[in-house]
Amino acid sequence: MRVAILSDIHGNVVALEQVVHHLRREATPDVVVVAGDLVAFGPRPAETMELLRELQGALFLMGNTDECVVNDQDETSVFTRSKLREEDVRWLAELPFSHTIEAAPGHELLVVHANPKNMYDAIKPDHNPAIVRPLLQDVAQRTIAFGHYHVPFVREIDGYTLVDVASVGMPRDGVLRATYALLTFDGQTWQVAHHRITFDAAAVARDYEAVGFPEASALASKLLRARY
Repeated sequence: MRVAILSDIHGNVVALEQVVHHLRREATPDVVVVAGDLVAFGPRPAETMELLRELQGALFLMGNTDECVVNDQDETSVFTRSKLREEDVRWLAELPFSHTIEAAPGHELLVVHANPKNMYDAIKPDHNPAIVRPLLQDVAQRTIAFGHYHVPFVREIDGYTLVDVASVGMPRDGVLRATYALLTFDGQTWQVAHHRITFDAAAVARDYEAVGFPEASALASKLLRARY
């Protein structure tokens, strides 16, 4: 079984188009999961939403910025929501917190946005295990994939395999490429491969100004810097 997991598209349809093309041409997954933060903070939320909803059979999760869009929590969310149809906002509001994919008995993959307990607290590659353990308490699945923190990594803590699939639309590890993860079950364990896909980041940066995005210059600069 091959599971492609995308996260944190953030309204960057240019990056998403390249990732979808790579998925169809190279990865050919059995399942696609999109782990939240779909449209906020990017210049093309409507176009991003349209392409996402065309992904036949894909599973979707709610991320923290999706919740912000649903609730109009800040200026950026208001801008994003103004570009969406009401049916798209209702669709966002109904997205689930998690998905579990069973490759074989005892080999379940849990996909969440940030961690198994909430959509807000990041799991980082250098976190002390003591910080992470409360987020794993009573979680039955031993392999957990997530986004939220836009840096790809795999680490082991207390028998759990933690996979940050990183970000399609807003890379933050210094590599200005869209990233997603392909998890392949080999009959015994989940094997993880991160794929980095080139996209026209300069065009996306220019688009912030073109659409009148709030704080366009700052967001464009942060995109091109690809760092927190």
